[in-house]
Amino acid sequence: MIIILQKGDYIMKKIISLSLLIIISLAIFTGCKDTKTYNVLIKDNNSPYSNFEDNKAKGLEVDLLDAISKEENFTINYVNDSEKDDYISASSELINENGNYDSTDSYYQKGIIFTTKDDSNINSYEQLLHQKIGVIKDSYGEDFGNQIAPQYNLTVKEYTTEKEMYLDCKNNKIAGFFDDTLSVKSAIKNGEKFKTFENEEKTNSLSLMVNKGEEKEFVKAFNSGLKKIMSNGEYEKIVNKYKFFFYNTKDRQLSYCRSFYIVFNFLVVAFCLSFLPLLRELHQQEP
Repeated sequence: MIIILQKGDYIMKKIISLSLLIIISLAIFTGCKDTKTYNVLIKDNNSPYSNFEDNKAKGLEVDLLDAISKEENFTINYVNDSEKDDYISASSELINENGNYDSTDSYYQKGIIFTTKDDSNINSYEQLLHQKIGVIKDSYGEDFGNQIAPQYNLTVKEYTTEKEMYLDCKNNKIAGFFDDTLSVKSAIKNGEKFKTFENEEKTNSLSLMVNKGEEKEFVKAFNSGLKKIMSNGEYEKIVNKYKFFFYNTKDRQLSYCRSFYIVFNFLVVAFCLSFLPLLRELHQQEP
């Protein structure tokens, strides 16, 4: 989402989603006459959506924006939001209650998923009866957790950080928790011993917003580029890059078994083939 700020002779636009903060400055012409550069402020430490590694912006939203900008012939200069104290936090959410903003097309459908320890026997909401679960305060996970709590007689505990919630889950202080799907997958990829339910609960769609009637050129280019990468397969390729994590221990074990089976069979075939020259030689020596 975007908030427009006046800074001297420059109009800065803040784009705030639940995971990404973008500031689009006045277009700067660089190199090619028709190429514009937009300064983009993204939230750090917000993996897998956006973060900086060795001063280089990375993440799902960065990859999508890069692909869109390539299609529409504009460039992006990414700026770390931690360097801008006067900017609104990317965790904030702008509500378009008064219709003061124009929105781009949605570029990603977020979701939440229930997660437990990987050695837990809990595999469905029914098995959560009378137990305590965790949610992040003021999140869609909190909304959904409170929504199903009466049905399953759940106690919902609020947390301000994922780190604290994850720790309580590992220490059996809660049966599990609702959290952003890609964030959980990223944690599992990085070594957290969790498993997830198969069903993802869809939440909000991410889109960018600008002050009504302004930056029409950017909105048009963004929407056009988004449609192009969706039709040429690039969008699916980028999103799938962040969806390759295994959902649960069972799936992980099955994958390991398949890999072992393939490698084992390959070694057996290679071993047998290595004896073919010897067998031919012995056959030729027979009277």
